[in-house]
Amino acid sequence: MPSSPLKAADDRQFPFDYDSVFDGIIAVMPQLGFGLKSQDRVIGRITAGTGMSLLSYGENVTIVVERIDDNKTMVAIESALKVGTNLFGSHRHAKNFNRLIEALSSHLQSASR
Repeated sequence: MPSSPLKAADDRQFPFDYDSVFDGIIAVMPQLGFGLKSQDRVIGRITAGTGMSLLSYGENVTIVVERIDDNKTMVAIESALKVGTNLFGSHRHAKNFNRLIEALSSHLQSASR
């Protein structure tokens, strides 16, 4: 999906059940520096924020978890800058998305052993 410096989105499918994926996201967020704002398992929505850095005022992150079937779950992440414009916005989104997906994948694989 194309992104702008202000807002970006991406998604990924996991071969795990909905509850494992939802719980996994909640579990890995603190180690990534994502501050949990809200979670709603019924509608599959998690909101979080990232802190300020030298290159950004932080991002508001929305994660949507969707059950595809009993053993497949889609995770979509959308992020928007908290304040103003930032030339590095889309780069930060890609970095945060990749960090979340990698951490979630590792968490799910280790939990399934």
